[in-house]
Amino acid sequence: MKLTDKRFWSGEKTGYYPSFKYALSDSALFSTSWILAISLILCLICLIIGLHNEESISWHTISVGLIFLFIVFIISNGMFLYENWVRQYIIIGKVKKLLPEGCAMKSINFDGVRKEYKIMLKYKNKMFRATIEYPFFYISENGVRALGALNIGSRKCFAKNKSLIMDYMS
Repeated sequence: MKLTDKRFWSGEKTGYYPSFKYALSDSALFSTSWILAISLILCLICLIIGLHNEESISWHTISVGLIFLFIVFIISNGMFLYENWVRQYIIIGKVKKLLPEGCAMKSINFDGVRKEYKIMLKYKNKMFRATIEYPFFYISENGVRALGALNIGSRKCFAKNKSLIMDYMS
């Protein structure tokens, strides 16, 4: 992600993370940037207090501030990784369970504006296009009517959805 992207500052996902290390690097950048912003504010507060008071700030106060920054870093990392990596991992995992054996995912893209995944699938030498707008899953083949609006968030519809997808792709 880029620091100039407004979605970055709110912790929103802008792309598909092919592995955990990419999500972790964006998470560290997100957390570090917020920590720097908070540190700047805390330093300004300490400077203002120091100019108006003749007493210096104690080490106890500084250590409490550092512990606060550490807690903010850990929480912001966790929130970012949950929103952007864990949820992606769960959604893609549910889709993989629904697809028939031997179906290969050729490409996965995430549209950050529409908040949907676009997946190209290959099964028995046919190409399929899948769209996930969680919790809904749509699948289509070129020139064939699309199979749409399957709820992948519901456990009780899993077997029915799997058989519908199997029938559609065969």
